[in-house]
Amino acid sequence: MSERRKNISTSFTVFLNTFLIISTVIIFAVLLFLSLRNMIDTKIDDTMGEAADICTYVSADIGDYIAHSESADDAIDGINRYLSSSVLTSKGQIWIIDGDTDVLFTNRNSDPESFALDDSAVDLVISLRDSDNTFDTSKMRTSSFAICRSISRIEGTSLFCLVELTASLSEVRSEYANTILLPALVSMLVAIVVFIGFTGLMMRPVKEISRAISGASEGDYSARVSDKITNYSDLNSFAVSSELSLMGRTVNNMLDTLENQEKDREVFISSVAHDIRTPLTSINGFITAMIDGTIPKDRQEQYLVKIKNEVDRIRKLIVSMTEASSLSHVDPSMMEKFDVADVICDITENLEPQLKEKKITAVKDLGSGPHMCYGEAQQLCRVIVNIVTNAIKFTPEGGKIKISLEPDNKARKVMIRVEDSGPGVEPEKRNRVFESFYKADPSRKQEGFGLGLYICKQILAGHGQTISLDESPELGGARFNFTFPYPPEDTDDE
Repeated sequence: MSERRKNISTSFTVFLNTFLIISTVIIFAVLLFLSLRNMIDTKIDDTMGEAADICTYVSADIGDYIAHSESADDAIDGINRYLSSSVLTSKGQIWIIDGDTDVLFTNRNSDPESFALDDSAVDLVISLRDSDNTFDTSKMRTSSFAICRSISRIEGTSLFCLVELTASLSEVRSEYANTILLPALVSMLVAIVVFIGFTGLMMRPVKEISRAISGASEGDYSARVSDKITNYSDLNSFAVSSELSLMGRTVNNMLDTLENQEKDREVFISSVAHDIRTPLTSINGFITAMIDGTIPKDRQEQYLVKIKNEVDRIRKLIVSMTEASSLSHVDPSMMEKFDVADVICDITENLEPQLKEKKITAVKDLGSGPHMCYGEAQQLCRVIVNIVTNAIKFTPEGGKIKISLEPDNKARKVMIRVEDSGPGVEPEKRNRVFESFYKADPSRKQEGFGLGLYICKQILAGHGQTISLDESPELGGARFNFTFPYPPEDTDDE
């Protein structure tokens, strides 16, 4: 199933990359086609404009020659000299035509065929002759070139000036290929390579995170997301976003927790097996001895008491294990208001024998009450008992414990702090002490099964509250910080 998900993920990634690349290529090709078309149209329009300008100026100049010539021969000579020497007339082919479409002059007189007009040029002359217009244009385009023509009447005469310029489209395409198409194709290929590479870089952390999670789902908690992904810095920020870096750290923390819990579970199972095996062995031995007569009848009651004590040990262990998994569920019918300051006073009074045994001084800073809270009073009281008992256990003889309250009206909860002058807990272990079956120092022979603080966390979580552990700035030992909720606002006035 995992392999199938990997194949689906890989196929989707390939499909997405292919789709994006093909879409980009299509859009790019359309843009290139439009840019070539625009370049060709611009060339034709520029050529047409130039032909119109030449036609206008030549018509005006020849009209002046005819108007200021003393004879027809002078006019003919002047027109021939002008057409053969003028800079304007050197740029294209020019004809001076009469109303019968006969060519009278041309600037290409060395070519006998230059006097002849094709049918489209004749039609252009006739069209202007038969209209009241003084100017007209036309263009004819093939795959290799475009012919741009401009014709105008020569003022004061019955003659027409026809100018023809040819735009080479092959030259436009060649220029386009060298200046736009080739660089664009190179840029596109580079962009595709960069895109594929960058996509690979972007997918690498996702794949690595997915690999770690897949390993955890299969029971392998040793896999971790590499430091290159979890350590967000300027060097890798271009490929790994801060969100992916945070996700990688979160996955690693989750795997650390799971791996630690798995190890603790194995230790706990071994411990529980030992704790159950020992009383069972004793019970089995006592009962066997009573059956075979090794223990006389007058002493059996004494051994039955021992059997009952061993059974109580097993029952206590089972109760601790089962209730730890159910304390996060709050029974609404058991919710009630209570003064947490009074509860703390009662608890410290009940624990007075344990405090005196170790000569521990308990200081209470409860402020001015009352401090009303709301919840399953018995369970929340149990939290305080567990925390204070834990403080007594780790506070050395002659030490000090401090219990303080701090109401938070804005958040509608009471912050309770229990501090001690014990050795405290190392920073790297402070979050783990609330895990099930965890013992901060497994080598020490501590009573219990490592469930006390876990039970506290579960009870508080069921009430929507939190608990944390840090160092006591005043006493130097551990400081537990946890909250109890205020009563609901609609019950404040009851």
